[in-house]
Formats: sequence, structure tokens, C-alpha cells
Amino acid sequence: MILSLIGILILFLTFLRFMVAMVNMLSRPYLPELQPYYGPLPSLSVLIPVRNEEKNIGKLLGSLISLPYKNAEILVYDDGSTDGSALVIDGYMRLDSRVRYIRGSDLPEGWTGKNRACHNLAKEARGEYLLFLDADVTVRNDFLRRAVSYAVKHDLTLLSMFPGQIMRTKGEKIVVPFMFRILLSLLPLFLIRRCSWTSFSAANGQMMLFRGETYRKYRFHEKVKDHLAEDIEIMRVIKRARLKGDTLVGRNEIMCRMYRSYTEGVNGFSRNIFSMFSNSVLFFLLYSLTGLAGWIILVFMPWYFPVSYLFMVVSLNAMIAATSGQKVTNSIRWLLPGIAAYFHIAFLAVVRTAGRSYEWKGRKVK
Repeated sequence: MILSLIGILILFLTFLRFMVAMVNMLSRPYLPELQPYYGPLPSLSVLIPVRNEEKNIGKLLGSLISLPYKNAEILVYDDGSTDGSALVIDGYMRLDSRVRYIRGSDLPEGWTGKNRACHNLAKEARGEYLLFLDADVTVRNDFLRRAVSYAVKHDLTLLSMFPGQIMRTKGEKIVVPFMFRILLSLLPLFLIRRCSWTSFSAANGQMMLFRGETYRKYRFHEKVKDHLAEDIEIMRVIKRARLKGDTLVGRNEIMCRMYRSYTEGVNGFSRNIFSMFSNSVLFFLLYSLTGLAGWIILVFMPWYFPVSYLFMVVSLNAMIAATSGQKVTNSIRWLLPGIAAYFHIAFLAVVRTAGRSYEWKGRKVK
């Protein structure tokens, strides 16, 4: 009897994830093509925090200066890089007068490096809108005008996007999709803009576009200065203040190669995995035990239990892959290794939460 109840609970929770994945696929949470806009767009400051990004920053700056946006500036904050990042940035300053280099200061106690960099960038910015981009993204297809137009149209304090992911190595294909598996099977994205509940919050620090006046009033990065998952926390701050935010899934207008190996991926995601579950241990355990390890229980039950579970898991992962622009065949092929990687990430996160510090881009993080 108890086993049957557990099996029914697993199937029910899997069905809910199946429905959320379907809603996200059908709602098409993408940045619209640019519609005719009568009147000048507001001024824009593109703000890029950099720490040891010699391999990436040139690609981003090259993609930015090729995009049309008349009233824009591009500020790059060098947060203590020890590689050749400054030389690459200097080269682009010679090519385009809109690019400006800011040398970072020492990191004060109680701040994470990225939050401090973003805070300092915002203090230097003059634009009516502030676009924070990570150095490992690239943009195209009139991205700047499309993003600002969307934020203006919907009166958003914050527009965030999850870039399309470039995955080349086997390790990347195993680890990186798990981010979308959580996001697109647990949260109907259309509710972020339409519902004020903080539980419907998601954002991605790789791309965050703020209305400048509101940002300067609330100083969002300062409010979450010690958070590693500052993006989600900022969206929650915005919702608590009764302001409007939205989060979309990027396609080919914004792309990112987030990690370049399995090790990089599990180390990176272990910094903020709990924030994806609203820092709820119960929510995290429910997803882990029923959403990923449910088959262990269901194989001891009548055949229609594991068959139903398998159908929903394969289908929801196919829908997630389609929504996020991944190959469906690759998503299914790497599903089981991806589940194992998820538990590896979770284990590292638990160990680090217990008090261990670790190194990220040459800096100790606690």
C-alpha cells in the first residue's frame, strides 16, 4: 500500500513537470522580432564585468560593436585579471570610441567579485537602460534594439535571458542541459511577468537589462552583494518591490559557451544549484528523489508505472530541448549521464554549503 502511494506520488509530480515543460514549449518564451518603433530608443549602457576572460571578451566586444544602436556606450570593468584581458579590451577601444575600460579596485569584505564589479559599472554608466552581459556571451541579430524595445513595451524593471548554449565536448553535453531541465520543467516562464509571487522568480546573470532610473534607486547588486546567485535574488527583490520583471529563453540572438569541460560545469553549477529551488531543502529533495531517482522505486511496481514514468520523462526532456534550442536526440542520448552529473553537482554543493571554500577564476569563494 505504501509503495503504491509513493509510486502514485512520483507519477503525479512527474506529470506536473511534464505539463510545465509543455506550457513553456507552447508559450514560446522568446524575444520577439523587432517591431516598428516610432521615436528614438532610450540611451543604453552595456556593462561587462571581466576577470581573466582573455579568451572570451574579444568575441563579445566584436559582436557588440557590429550591432546598430546609436545612443550606446560599452563599459568593461576589469576585476583584477592576471591574463591578457586588458590588452584585448585596449584593442577594441582603438576600434570603437564607445568602448571604455575601467580598472577594478580591491574587493571589500562582504562582497562577491561579480556583484561589486556590476555595482561599480552601474555607478559609471550614463544610459537610461543598463545591460549587464557576461564576457562569455556573444550577440547578434539586432539584439540590443530588440531587447530594449521589449523592455520599454512591457514597462520592465528587469529583462533577463538564458542564452542559447554552445556545447562542443562530451562533458558540456552531459552537464549544461541540466540547467534547462530544472528551469523549464519547474517554472512556467510566462508567470514571471504576470504574477507577483516571489516563488515565480528566475533570472540569468549572463544577461540582465535594467531600467536605469529604477536600478539607481534600488542599487540591486548592492542589495545582494554577498549572494553567489545574485540574479535570482535580484528578481525576488524586484517582485517584493511590486516592480515588473521578465525572463526569456535566448535563441541565436544571444549565445554562450558557459563551460568547456565536465569539471568546469559541475564546479560552476554547484555554486548556485540550491537557489534554483528557492533555497528550499524540501523542494530540492522532492525533485532529486522523485524527479530523477523515481525509476528505482517504480521498477518494483506493475509495468504500467515504469512505462508511464519513462514516457513522461523522455517526452518532457524532448520538449525542454526543443524550447531551449538543443538537439532532441542529444538531450535523450545524454539524459542518464546528465542525471548522474546532477547528483555530482548536488554533492559538491552540499559539501561547500557545509563550510568549505573553493576557487573560482583565481579567487577564493566561501
